[in-house]
Amino acid sequence: MRLNWVCRMGKIMLLLILSLGACSEEKEGELCFVGDSLVAGWDVKDAFPTWIVRNDGVSGAKLEEIATWNLNYQDKNVVMLIGTNNLGGKLFNDATRQEFITDFVDEYKRTIEGLAPRRVFVISILPRNREIDNPHINDYIKELNFALSQMVETLNYGVFLDVYDDFAYEDKMNMNYSLDGLHLNDLGYNILNVRLSKEL
Repeated sequence: MRLNWVCRMGKIMLLLILSLGACSEEKEGELCFVGDSLVAGWDVKDAFPTWIVRNDGVSGAKLEEIATWNLNYQDKNVVMLIGTNNLGGKLFNDATRQEFITDFVDEYKRTIEGLAPRRVFVISILPRNREIDNPHINDYIKELNFALSQMVETLNYGVFLDVYDDFAYEDKMNMNYSLDGLHLNDLGYNILNVRLSKEL
């Protein structure tokens, strides 16, 4: 009951923030969201009413698949949240972890450049909290996020939105914000809405 009330208040606060922004500066153009199930489940139309929004999230998607989707994002504002489905294999091996991180970040940069956006907002990979996960997975996610942040800094049109700590509790996904330790509930999406709205 209390969680539902908190979710409702969060939505009200977000709408107030967005409406104040709309009064002072009219937002124009398209805001394109691309990623995996975290994007697919994001009600971006309701969250960003002053933008023409497009949601190209696909459940189960991996980073390297985006290049095959033939997306037309040239000169548009793009929000990217992807990477959790890429975690595994070489990332969990001490001997190959750095190679995985380097390859992943290089692929991310190529993907962004292929989309040719006007601006890109890269959201950090979120912490996880599932029994089947590698016990060190969130340490590896933090390493990946650091490398991603450094890459985005090299783009004069890029913004890295580090939300890891917003979702973490005892270095795992805070279950108040998640349905299952991976996917977000309304309160979790409200955090993304507020953090992203401050950057737009």
